[in-house]
Amino acid sequence: MNESLISTCQLFLIPLTILFAAVGVANARFVKLLVCLLATALAALWLYRIWLWTGLSLIDRRTGLGLSGGFALCWVLTLLHQIKSSFSGGYDRR
Repeated sequence: MNESLISTCQLFLIPLTILFAAVGVANARFVKLLVCLLATALAALWLYRIWLWTGLSLIDRRTGLGLSGGFALCWVLTLLHQIKSSFSGGYDRR
């Protein structure tokens, strides 16, 4: 695998993993929503970076897109859930 691709994936993978923990420990829904917005933007940036990368082999491109796309999908779903939770009433609303 391309060494610079590995370094780039680590550059995005570590902060996005830490942000998953940040959503779990955040006390307020607004803070959770802000963390989700930040992480979704970061995941989209990672996906964009891999998508436009020139000179990658096909297998490296698919691996990078799969990894970044998986994180992007998880963050989009988490963001949608936080938006729904923020604007709906119900039990344990903060």
